[in-house]
Amino acid sequence: MGNSLYNIVFIVYASTLSFNTLAVSLASVAIFIPSFFQPFVGHIADRTKQKLKWNILSRLIQFSLFLLLAGLILLEPSFPLFLALLLINVISDCFGFYSSALQLPYIKHVVPEENLMEAMGFQNACATLMQLIFQGFGAFLIVQLNYNFSLFAIINAATFLAAAFVILSHYKFLNQLTLTPVPPLKEGNSFKNDFKETMHLFLNNPFLKMIIIFAVLINLLGSSSDGLLNVSLLNRENLWFTNLPNTIALVGISTSLGLLLGSLLTKDFFKKVSSLRIISLILLNTTLLPIILLVIQSKLLLILSLFTLGYLLGKINPRISAYIISEVPQEKLGLTSGIFSILVMAGTPIGQFIFLGTANVFNDSLSWLLFGDFSILFLLVSLSYASKLSDPVITKH
Repeated sequence: MGNSLYNIVFIVYASTLSFNTLAVSLASVAIFIPSFFQPFVGHIADRTKQKLKWNILSRLIQFSLFLLLAGLILLEPSFPLFLALLLINVISDCFGFYSSALQLPYIKHVVPEENLMEAMGFQNACATLMQLIFQGFGAFLIVQLNYNFSLFAIINAATFLAAAFVILSHYKFLNQLTLTPVPPLKEGNSFKNDFKETMHLFLNNPFLKMIIIFAVLINLLGSSSDGLLNVSLLNRENLWFTNLPNTIALVGISTSLGLLLGSLLTKDFFKKVSSLRIISLILLNTTLLPIILLVIQSKLLLILSLFTLGYLLGKINPRISAYIISEVPQEKLGLTSGIFSILVMAGTPIGQFIFLGTANVFNDSLSWLLFGDFSILFLLVSLSYASKLSDPVITKH
């Protein structure tokens, strides 16, 4: 709830600044910065002995950070202040991933391996449902609050406090579970050696290696598409649904709704479709996006395209999560999750530099043309590999 409320309203806040194009671009980029710290944060989570206590404490830290943000956002808007607000968000997101990594051993402990894919799909669907509801609610609430960003930040802080109490209310049950003891820190299990072991796992697993390659390519496009859409919508009122906040919300909601249904409907047509063929369909969708935006200029087709993109992504994510949780030792789940995330995010700086850089230096139309060209190239590559690699079966240990 907190992440969904904050992200959309901060984009709205950025759009009100005198340097709104740069601010919206930076706000979109900042969402991805915490991903680069995930391997180290995940390793810390693996080494944390009192996982439940630190899970609660991390949420309380996020609560405190947003109270600080609520005070700072009352100051006179300036570029240094905007950067400070971005930094608070980055730090908060790092603690959010730390908390999520602390929870992975509990998932591995309580969920039977034959149910992992359904469980991860359900977890993704729940998270997406919250995003779906509270993106729309955030756009509505900030208007009702007359764009009082400080009060909104306080409301947002309260969601992290509530998260801490939710974990605390289940403390007795979770504390009874017997997890693998954290081994004492020594040279054999240092961050450097654990990192090497995990990379060896990825590079020697044909399925994971191919998935990572295409995830990088898709993320090269996807990491900048949201920001590029936000920049494009600033000056394209014919694509607005009443106003800019509502439009930004609907753009996010359409993708979230697709992710929700894609994650929940585990027994649909795509159950028997290979991961690489689904990836090809994702890239076909990104190929059509610039055509819809620049040529057809239909806001309804734009929403439909984003919904389809989300639905297809909802088919891929649970498969990969279930496979990693099944195959990776409990004491390395946080690090492995973090390394996988940062490998996938490797395309982010390239995509941000090419597409958002082009939009700021030249114009967004040229950026969308480049976006379409890259999509076609990646689509052709994915089609050439789609028939060569099949999905592995999750094994029981």
